[in-house]
Amino acid sequence: MATTLRSLFGLSILLLANAGCDGGDDSDARSGPKAVGGSSAAGGSGGTGGTAALPEGVPLTPLDGWVDGASNTVGIQGAMFSYADSTSGMSMIEDFTGANACITGTAAKVDMMCTIEPPATDCYGTFWGAAIGLNLNQPIDMSTMEGADPMPYDATALTGFAFEITGSMVPASLRFKVEDGTNEYCTPATVPVKAGANTVSFEQLVTNCWTKGGTPASGAKSSLLKVSWQVVTNAMSTVPFDFCVSNVRAME
Repeated sequence: MATTLRSLFGLSILLLANAGCDGGDDSDARSGPKAVGGSSAAGGSGGTGGTAALPEGVPLTPLDGWVDGASNTVGIQGAMFSYADSTSGMSMIEDFTGANACITGTAAKVDMMCTIEPPATDCYGTFWGAAIGLNLNQPIDMSTMEGADPMPYDATALTGFAFEITGSMVPASLRFKVEDGTNEYCTPATVPVKAGANTVSFEQLVTNCWTKGGTPASGAKSSLLKVSWQVVTNAMSTVPFDFCVSNVRAME
């Protein structure tokens, strides 16, 4: 569990970013952090680069780890934050100051000798990696000035998301995901997330994207909780990473 200080209107609050996973992913982290704005520990390489290749869309620009719903025309509001499995999180450093959304570190090698629940031996659920997340509908508790639990966001008017990936070490295993309260939908190998400009439609995001088939995310658009960018692990080696997500846009 990563801990970060955030602040809003001069009030410092504590952020608890829950880490977890499910079958190599992060289903236990669906609620995300409850922070509203503020600065975090510096780390990673700053998000820079051109946007000429990105479609226009609706910009979702964070300020110190918080996207304000009043700053965009589609009403997306919530924390932008990092989270990781317990092993990968030990080396991770984040930078969410200003408009930055950056992480650097090393994702763990999957220990295939691990036993999650006997007789299971698949440990991708324990060593799932590290990620940057963005809650889509996170109200503010005005009595505490903290973000409340994320709520479902109706994205039926959207076709997908565009964003830019920059940094000195963008892993080839980087994966973009959306999730509702039940399933995760991610980019398959045929839709790689790469350095530079990326545009991903809901039709391209599918359940169990690491295998053939899967159900597209288009049917889950009415109740999305968050989007995320995950460094995916493997059983052969660790995965170093140093990258930023910037110029995030909701596509109508």
